[in-house]
Amino acid sequence: MPQRTVMKQVALGMILALLALVLAACPAPAQPGAPASSGQEAAPAEASGPVEITVWAQANNVEHWRADGPAKAAEMVTDFEITVNPVNDDSGWGDYKKKFTLAADAGEAPDIVLSGHEDVPVWANAGYIIEFTECRESYPEFDDVIDSLWDSVTWQGKIWGVPQDTEARPMYYNKTKLAELGWSEEEINSLPERIKNGEFTLDDLIVTAKQAVDAGVVEPGYGYWHRPSKGGDFLQYYHAYGGRLYDAEADKLVVTQDALEQWYAFQRRVVEEGITPENFIGTEWSIWHSTVSAGEVLFWNGGIWQWADWATNYVADKGGQDFLFSFAGYALQPSGIPGRPGSTLSHPLVYMITSPQASGRNNQAAACALLAKTTTPEINTLHAVESTHLGILKSQADYPEYANDRLLSDTLYMLDYNFYQPNHVMYGPYFDILWDFMVRAENGELSPADAASQAVQQLQAELGDYLIVE
Repeated sequence: MPQRTVMKQVALGMILALLALVLAACPAPAQPGAPASSGQEAAPAEASGPVEITVWAQANNVEHWRADGPAKAAEMVTDFEITVNPVNDDSGWGDYKKKFTLAADAGEAPDIVLSGHEDVPVWANAGYIIEFTECRESYPEFDDVIDSLWDSVTWQGKIWGVPQDTEARPMYYNKTKLAELGWSEEEINSLPERIKNGEFTLDDLIVTAKQAVDAGVVEPGYGYWHRPSKGGDFLQYYHAYGGRLYDAEADKLVVTQDALEQWYAFQRRVVEEGITPENFIGTEWSIWHSTVSAGEVLFWNGGIWQWADWATNYVADKGGQDFLFSFAGYALQPSGIPGRPGSTLSHPLVYMITSPQASGRNNQAAACALLAKTTTPEINTLHAVESTHLGILKSQADYPEYANDRLLSDTLYMLDYNFYQPNHVMYGPYFDILWDFMVRAENGELSPADAASQAVQQLQAELGDYLIVE
């Protein structure tokens, strides 16, 4: 064979071999209709040595165990060598969530993120977090979680996180002011039971608060204070009139027209009766906290976690919790319908494990092991007692440090009367619309009937088939 021909064949063979190596290094193209890649194969391999886990939590100074709890729990992990970088972020929830989504989009998210359970469907749908079922089944500690709380982290039949805390949102009342109004000790002490049984309703609250204003027991506008800013708490009054939020069987959001109008009418009535100030929404939180914790308001809607905040940051010089117990009582939110039990909204905060593409790391197994040791009475009770949040574990009711806490023990029954905001990808715009028209009704810009009618129309226009109107 001529030498030139041989050289051509050798060169051709080398080129073909090189092409084979290049093709072998390339992933096969996705087949039409195949599921999108999880991105896990592109993540770095999990380290066999020490693993650093970053935990993000939104927290103030009395809620620091949200991130510090996992850091302490790392000492109890035996199947991984873990160090924890805990980040407690005291910025507002909106800023905190924006930071997380920007970090996740950039592949720089923490390994574990704590947020409200309503973020589950949005973040799962975006690929930011991983399904939690395998993690739950891997460690017995998760069996201690109160069974109903798993519903708060369930979306499309799958579990996406583990609860970190839950709470109740009581109707607080001023026992001293009620006594000044002429209530007997028995009437004051029985108020939580009467609200629980539907014997003291929202109408009764308005009448009592107006009596207190008229008698000079409280200043005008100080009979009833709701929270001063946007929040799910207001849905308790929609629920109080029989409103439904979600149809689980149809996986659709629901708006109950009669209940919506009655809720909006309640928000306007408290202003017209002179028990809530005009244009109250937008009041500074510091003013709100200092006023209610000083005992200047007759009824106010708050959360049990605020008790620790008041005791530590507002009335510590007056005796802290002892001062609060001296005048403040707490009950379920009254129903708007006589004979219907009171209720409360619970809003569990949950730990979620981020995906490899969101975090840029493959630390999911180590993160799971860490959350198992975080989900124990020893760790969770540190947070529950210091921040006055309800525990999430069955065993905590008998755990001495938890059982001996007066507020937590007194309010534990409220979990039997609670409801959650729905886990639905369209819940954000749904609530935004309800809130916007509620504000217009309370401020007198629209009548309650017109506000409810226009809210329903906008819900139908924006949510379409995601909505049931009843």
